[in-house]
Amino acid sequence: MGDIGLIRVEKLSTRGINIKSSSVEKKTINKDKLSEYENDGWDFVPSKLKKSVRITRTKKHNVAFEDRTWGLLARMGFELINKDNSFKLEYKPGLTKQIDVFACDSEAIVFVECKSSKKRERKSFQKDINELIGLQDDLRKASQKIIPGKQKIAFIFATNNTILSENDKSRLETASIHHFNQDDIEYFEQLTKHLGRAAKYQFFGKLFSGQKIPELNSRVPAIKGKVAQGYTFYSFSIDPELLLKIGFILHRADTNKDATAAYQRLVKKSRLKKIGDFIDNGGYSPNSIIINIQTRNNRSLNWEPSQLIEHDSSTSMGVLHLPQLYKSAFIIDGQHRLYGYSISQSSSHQTVPVVAFENLPPEEQTRIFVDINSTQKSVPANLLHSIKADFDWGSSNDRLALSALKTKLFLKMNSDEKSPFYKRIIISEEVKTNQRCLTLQTLKSWGLGNVNYFGKLKGSNFITTGYLTDINNQKTLEKAYVFFNKIFIKIETELNNQWDLGSADGGFIGMNIGVSAIFRTVDKIIEHLKKNKDVEPELTSAEDLAAKVIPFLIPVVSFVDSLTAEGRNKLRRLFGSGATEKVVWEFSHAINKENTDFKPKGLEQWIKDTSGEFNIKAHELGHEKIEPLIDNFIKSKLKIEFGEQLWWINGIPKDIQKRCANTQIEEGSAEPPENFLNTIHYWTIIRKQWGFFGNYFTPPGLESAKKDDRIAWLQEFNQIRKKYSHPQRENVTEDEYNFLVKLHEWLPKKLTKI
Repeated sequence: MGDIGLIRVEKLSTRGINIKSSSVEKKTINKDKLSEYENDGWDFVPSKLKKSVRITRTKKHNVAFEDRTWGLLARMGFELINKDNSFKLEYKPGLTKQIDVFACDSEAIVFVECKSSKKRERKSFQKDINELIGLQDDLRKASQKIIPGKQKIAFIFATNNTILSENDKSRLETASIHHFNQDDIEYFEQLTKHLGRAAKYQFFGKLFSGQKIPELNSRVPAIKGKVAQGYTFYSFSIDPELLLKIGFILHRADTNKDATAAYQRLVKKSRLKKIGDFIDNGGYSPNSIIINIQTRNNRSLNWEPSQLIEHDSSTSMGVLHLPQLYKSAFIIDGQHRLYGYSISQSSSHQTVPVVAFENLPPEEQTRIFVDINSTQKSVPANLLHSIKADFDWGSSNDRLALSALKTKLFLKMNSDEKSPFYKRIIISEEVKTNQRCLTLQTLKSWGLGNVNYFGKLKGSNFITTGYLTDINNQKTLEKAYVFFNKIFIKIETELNNQWDLGSADGGFIGMNIGVSAIFRTVDKIIEHLKKNKDVEPELTSAEDLAAKVIPFLIPVVSFVDSLTAEGRNKLRRLFGSGATEKVVWEFSHAINKENTDFKPKGLEQWIKDTSGEFNIKAHELGHEKIEPLIDNFIKSKLKIEFGEQLWWINGIPKDIQKRCANTQIEEGSAEPPENFLNTIHYWTIIRKQWGFFGNYFTPPGLESAKKDDRIAWLQEFNQIRKKYSHPQRENVTEDEYNFLVKLHEWLPKKLTKI
């Protein structure tokens, strides 16, 4: 095949495929040529070579994307693939077309046209798409001369960091050209990493969905019955190879529009290997693989009942004609068992038991999966939570329906390529990266946990509507999506570098805490517009409402943009539900400086609390009066009880003695260990020596309370102590200062007498 630029995949080594598909080029050259290569963008790599040097260079983005796509198809195990990106196919005498990636075997021929951008941007490829459409028929005919057979032929238009226009997408769809973006490529890379060549079955299911599989023997003896809900099922045993060909798995990691209703997580390579080894050693699984067979227009499957067997069951026996179509059997449970056979080396012919439902609704498939897997540790709770939204959608329980609405909002944001959140939210088992650093649960809790976008609940019922509430859940979802998309496109555009950084060093606004704070701040802005600007958000379109909100976000953008590295890190380090509230007040304060009538409830108090006016007064009261009071009392009391010589040994718990001694040694201090006691130590000492100290340290009115409740004030005092001791980290609030005042009113009265 060398004369036409193709090579047999079996001749390619794994190392060779990895080298070509890498985003980095590597070379070994003579030392005297190093400067020449360095001028051309190559970097020196330290090595032990004496006469030569190793160099490396990042490939241009377009070359890297082509090589990455080539590597994917090579790993899938097609029979032939182009040697390099100079491959040209002669489609008419003297006329050729350069093909970025070309792969074929006895089942399929695949053409891939690759387009890439250095940074994420919107682009039109009208000219390239029209050219490909014009050559489709000629390329089909030319490709079928390369390898004999009646293969399926697919054309893929693959893009990287590029958002296609709706017109381009429409032209591709009309011409039956598949659009794969970088995330489709990544999905199949992950699948191939786990499944190896068996990933090609899933690949064909996507490319040839609903198309007939030639020469497929699909008649199986089966038992037919119905479950309580009235759904038809068939039970039979089948060759795993046949089920792999017609089967398809909706993975949450897939980028297909159907994936928002998917319930399966990606297969695990380690688990597959164990199953494959188990099969090779004569093992088998008695559990049935559960599937759903989806027919065109929900027609009944072709079923030939047997008339020859008498029995007393309500089921019937016969022959089932399975669809001879790609992507007609959806695997609900048992994907690891099924794919385990694909990597098994066993030559013995085996069949697997199957329970096949007929035309189950998507929500019922999801329910079965959840029922089977909800108690299994192997299924992430986050995945179960996200798919639960499918059958809580439209629930009569408003609390469940609201949770489903929020989940679907983030799923939609994550799956739409035009959204700033595209593939940035961890929904299931996706690998966390600097950009994919947002989590579904956190966004729901921190960002949409205490807002009025969708109404207020009492128990399981809505008692009010929300700013984005529409006539039904679907309309509310659509309005919310359009509204938030407008809001965050503005944030992404104005803070582009920050947004792109995600959780990398220097990033903040594209992290859970930054995004959640925007959601909460926008809620306060809408409240302000409703109360003070006569805006009726429920009656305002998503676009118009966003237009009214965005001007208030400009000061927030300026605030984030002006943050120093230290300021960003301070906000990044905040954690927990209260952390978001702190950032929301920072944003609100920034808005207030530009819009003085913007005064959400609590802002004025927050400004006062963060001004630092209580730090000095708190230090004077806490450090100079309360701390010495507690310290002197405890030491004096213990000396009376145990004596001057033994109070430290017998009155102080051993672990605290060790900690104080360690601190003394670490600081190289000549002071005695007792001088290193702190407030938390006192809390422990009081608990351990409750008979001596309990009543003295109990606040008035709590004499009958539990032990820990009676001295809980010590822990609160310790938190305030940290603030007035290190005011550069966080200021003492007015409430905290008042706490110290009240503490100093009752504590000295109790500790005046020993």
